[in-house]
Amino acid sequence: MKKILIAGAGSGLGRGTAIGLAQAGHQVIAATQIWPQVTELRRHVAELGL
Repeated sequence: MKKILIAGAGSGLGRGTAIGLAQAGHQVIAATQIWPQVTELRRHVAELGL
């Protein structure tokens, strides 16, 4: 397991990469640009059980 920083994890490719790596078992630090992206990303990750 690696610890990985993903910048731009609020949408698009960054978000998909962050979620995919987390699903693969890595510890992901997901950085977003604006606060609403944080809220949405946290909700989505919780739904996935990550």
